[in-house]
Amino acid sequence: MPHIIVGTAGHIDHGKTALVKALTGIDADRLKEEKERGITIDIGFAH
Repeated sequence: MPHIIVGTAGHIDHGKTALVKALTGIDADRLKEEKERGITIDIGFAH
C-alpha cells in the first residue's frame, strides 16, 4: 500500500483539523483546552 504525506496550512478556524479527521479518522486536537475552545493550540499529527 502506498503512503501519502499531506500537509495543511492556513488561518485559524478554516477547517484544517476537520479535514484531517475526515481523511484519517484521527482527531488531532488532543488537549482538553483545544476541545473546549474549538481551536488547535499545539500541533497535532495523524499517522
